[in-house]
Amino acid sequence: MSHRTAHWRRLTLVALCLLTAAGCAVPQPRGKGKLTHEVEPSTRRGYYLYLPAAYVDDGGRAGRSWPTVVTFHGMKPWDNARPQAMEWQQEADRYGFVIVAPEMRSPDMLRQFPLSERTDAFKSDEVATIAILDRVFATTRADPRHVLSTSWSSGGYLAHYMANQYPERFSSLAVRQSNFSKEIQDPSKAAQGRHRPMLIVNTENDFGVCKSESREAVDWYQTNGYDHVAWVYLKSLGHERTPDIAAAFFAQVCGMRPQSSPAVIARRQAIDGNAEGLAILTGDWSGAGGPAYATAREPAPKPMPKARRTAPPRAREVAISPDRVQDRPIETTAAAKPVLRQVRVETPPPSPPALTIRVSSAIGIEPLYLGYFAECPIDWRRNARFEWFLNGQPIGVGLNGHKTLGAPGEHTLAVKVTTAEGERFEAERRVRVLPKLADVTRR
Repeated sequence: MSHRTAHWRRLTLVALCLLTAAGCAVPQPRGKGKLTHEVEPSTRRGYYLYLPAAYVDDGGRAGRSWPTVVTFHGMKPWDNARPQAMEWQQEADRYGFVIVAPEMRSPDMLRQFPLSERTDAFKSDEVATIAILDRVFATTRADPRHVLSTSWSSGGYLAHYMANQYPERFSSLAVRQSNFSKEIQDPSKAAQGRHRPMLIVNTENDFGVCKSESREAVDWYQTNGYDHVAWVYLKSLGHERTPDIAAAFFAQVCGMRPQSSPAVIARRQAIDGNAEGLAILTGDWSGAGGPAYATAREPAPKPMPKARRTAPPRAREVAISPDRVQDRPIETTAAAKPVLRQVRVETPPPSPPALTIRVSSAIGIEPLYLGYFAECPIDWRRNARFEWFLNGQPIGVGLNGHKTLGAPGEHTLAVKVTTAEGERFEAERRVRVLPKLADVTRR
């Protein structure tokens, strides 16, 4: 990208923020927990810490750990760490999250935008974030096993990077109306983090640079083999704060249940998205995405019950009579017995595992933005390899993906799955693209 283009993109974002200052405000209600400003000793970097109401009420009792949300703020002066902590308070109380909002240096209107390299300010933010997390885990009951990397606006550069660079630190990612730079991502780290659930949220009237870079993010994760990439575009909204979507997603990942109804989500409407992304709005995790997210937090196996000494069961035989079949114990009295004969029961062979393709739309007008998702057994979602083809040409790997279809006509979407045991399965789905009405009229 040329310096002139980068300059104009920066000016566009600044101008739009000035025109939509209300969109940068924090409309979410405050919580009933405890918000404090802290300073990490080794880096002297400040951060905001919010402990949810339930944590404060019981003093963070030792018997429980609290999932952690690290939220990276957008471009200063329109956003900073404090508004990020404020917008998350209600969701923290709802689900029981500890909120950490580091004070960043790189998201600033006077620094590089769009971001194409790890600048000195960006590197200092990286170091500070890790130090802050260590401090939080040492001083609170925040759970280091369940940590969400989230962001709003240009904070997405760091949120994406941290989740990619430190997969052992962050269990999932959920970015909202955020930026992305593939130049600072590390594909070699993808293998370590490919099972981490990802959510990318945009809005219909968001800034163009945020929408385009979010599409680049979805492409990058799918191209690099990430298994659980959910994405959704919300209807009507602009460059607004939507922590409720990320909170519902993170709650599903770490198995939390809301203490109060997530009423805001019930009012959200989508204009597009893949199966996993759309399931967040409906709460219907059973058919699209729920089992996939559940793999991020496997329940501990239940202990086997102790063996008990019992009397041997009585022998049973099947009595065949002309009018009915009854299953009863062998009679030991002198009463008349039915004539018995052996019946060989054929056990049917097990049916092959179900593999189908779910699409966002099987028919639509060009250009058709197609989201697709492989519905399959849960264990495949973690261990199997998925290869996608459109009209015989490879288009990506991973559990799901998306593709824009520009040519009218019938298209064949196919997926080939190779399980961990080496078994191979295939499925196909037809997608029809209709020409634009204007094109039909001209003909």
